[in-house]
Amino acid sequence: MNTVEELKQLIQAQFDIDPATIDAEAAFDSYNLDSLTLAELLFAIEDNFHVVVPDEAATSVTNLTGLATLLDGLIATKAA
Repeated sequence: MNTVEELKQLIQAQFDIDPATIDAEAAFDSYNLDSLTLAELLFAIEDNFHVVVPDEAATSVTNLTGLATLLDGLIATKAA
């Protein structure tokens, strides 16, 4: 399972959004994920993937693909 798919599963668990309906290129606000909800998602990602997501990610990352890219980088840096 790739990072985007793992994030879709996490979003389903956190917000009860069907992963099949999530377009990884769509903006978070198209799924009613406002800044508070996105912060909740980032905390869940930190717990789930055991990484520290930078605070600026809440404003600089606008879709799931961007979030997956950021997360892959954090995981690679942690493994190095």
